Amino acid sequence: MIQSMKKLTFLLYYKEYEQFLKSLQTLGVMHIQESNDPDVVERLQTSDEIREKEDNIKSVHAVVEALKKVAANKVNLSKKGNAENAIQYIVLYDSIQDSISVNTAELQRYQKDYEALLPWGSFDRSRVAALEDKGIHLSFYQASKNFIHKHPEYADGVVSQNGKTVYFVHYDYADSEGEVPAMQVQLPEKSLEECIQRINELNDSLMAFEEQIQELAMNHLNDLMAYEVSLVNNLAIAKAQYATSLAADKKIMVLEGWYPETCEDKIQAFLQSENKYYEIREPNETDDVPIKLKNNWFARQFEVLTGMYGMPNYDEWDPTPVLAPFYSLFFAICMGDCGYGVLLMLFGWGVKADKIKGGLLDMFHGLGNIIMILGAATTIIGFFLGTCMGVNMYEYAGTPECLRALMAPFQGEVAGYSTQMVMALIIGVVHIILAMTLKAIIFTKKGGIASTISTWSWLLLIVGGIVCAILGGVSILDEESMKYALIALGGVSALGIYIFNDIKRNPLVNVGAGLYDTYNMASGLMGDVLSYVRLYALGLSGGMLGDTFNNLAFQLVDGDKPVWMLALCAIGTVTILVLGHLLNIAMAALGAFVHPLRLTFVEYFKNVGYEGKGTKYAPFKGE
Repeated sequence: MIQSMKKLTFLLYYKEYEQFLKSLQTLGVMHIQESNDPDVVERLQTSDEIREKEDNIKSVHAVVEALKKVAANKVNLSKKGNAENAIQYIVLYDSIQDSISVNTAELQRYQKDYEALLPWGSFDRSRVAALEDKGIHLSFYQASKNFIHKHPEYADGVVSQNGKTVYFVHYDYADSEGEVPAMQVQLPEKSLEECIQRINELNDSLMAFEEQIQELAMNHLNDLMAYEVSLVNNLAIAKAQYATSLAADKKIMVLEGWYPETCEDKIQAFLQSENKYYEIREPNETDDVPIKLKNNWFARQFEVLTGMYGMPNYDEWDPTPVLAPFYSLFFAICMGDCGYGVLLMLFGWGVKADKIKGGLLDMFHGLGNIIMILGAATTIIGFFLGTCMGVNMYEYAGTPECLRALMAPFQGEVAGYSTQMVMALIIGVVHIILAMTLKAIIFTKKGGIASTISTWSWLLLIVGGIVCAILGGVSILDEESMKYALIALGGVSALGIYIFNDIKRNPLVNVGAGLYDTYNMASGLMGDVLSYVRLYALGLSGGMLGDTFNNLAFQLVDGDKPVWMLALCAIGTVTILVLGHLLNIAMAALGAFVHPLRLTFVEYFKNVGYEGKGTKYAPFKGE
């Protein structure tokens, strides 16, 4: 349900404006409407102040996130921090990071020199220089092992060997001629001992810097978080100032916004305390009213999915109450395994209880309830479909007959097709008919019955045809009665589709428009209904893959084997079962999330006429 909104307009003296915005931010219920004035929009987009504040928030946020990783859940993040001295902590952190960067770069250089010197070991540079003074030149070479076999005259100079690479030295005199047919190595000026000493010093320094960052995170992370919040709040105030229309020679600020009617008491108390000029009115057709949804606990968990597509317009309807049960059903069919459903419920509980977090798992933060709901739906639907951890419980010999009887209606075939596939198609038909029905009702309320004659006619034809087919199939209608019923339905529907689809238009034009609508409806509906087969296909593929992992795992312990081999095979069996089913759950959950979302966003929203172009209600408040 879309909550009712009211528009609130203030006229404020410019010197009082900033303080008033702070009070309004504390109230935290008014959605500020940005001005459409081109000058105001340009001022907001080109403001150096806004850009500087945003950049500052980004840099502080980066520091906060880095320190959160360092703290590793050892800091109570709910503790209130003090933002007063936070800037000096930012400066300290940046200084430590600069020192780490410098030391790391130097360490890399010394490690490179160390690796270059390591094959040659420790030697006295002064003695090498003394040889040079006497005209004896010492050169360093590396070559393949075969080189020494081909040139044994260099064997006496071999210093070390690493795999197939040989390192050797060669003495020659200044006036000697000829070159050594190997790759000459230029060694660093420093010695191996100097490299080792400096590497140890740099590692000690880096450890000290890391300890400083650890101390900074443990003692001042909450202060930096409070500082980030204050920056975000200041940015919101600055944007509100820039986005406000000006009047009376730029002395008066015109502030417009929206608030939910449920907050009427808070707004009235605020207005009385501020004593400013204001005006309150109901929204009209041209207003861009922000949208706040109000649903029961179950539907509220699925508002995040509605938001992914787009919020409804103020004169539209909230699709969430219908989306919630159907998406749960679609997800459960795609997963199709009651064992996986139980694991999903446990995972959702862990997310909600903040037991499962860190790394990629943080993406599930706040989604614990919806995961548990989808897990519960999967458990129930998976039981009736007869699959548990890849095992076909309907065919399993140990399944009690009373449970098998509950699964029986969903097994076997209908008219030569899998019962579960037929179920998926039936669900698709119901889903699309519901969408068409809602579209007819909603559009009739908005534009009157005259604007929806064609929609109602198509609905009459489709639903009436299905009802007649069902009544004929159960022998309630005989063949003759069904014929006349279908003729009546077809005749009435044809008038609405081809003649009266637009009563203000020429009937001949209406016929052409009706034929075009018929082509789109026939091809579109067929494709839309067939799309629901993917529910059956995904559930089937997940079950087959789970069964494959089970077979692979238990084949290891089949047959007569020695005890020691059985123990090893048992370990392999457990490994395959755990890793295989975890992989299958992950793949099945991904498919079960995406494909039902597509069925909702494409097939359902298209047939219901949902636009989803509304603006989400975002109250102006402090973090």
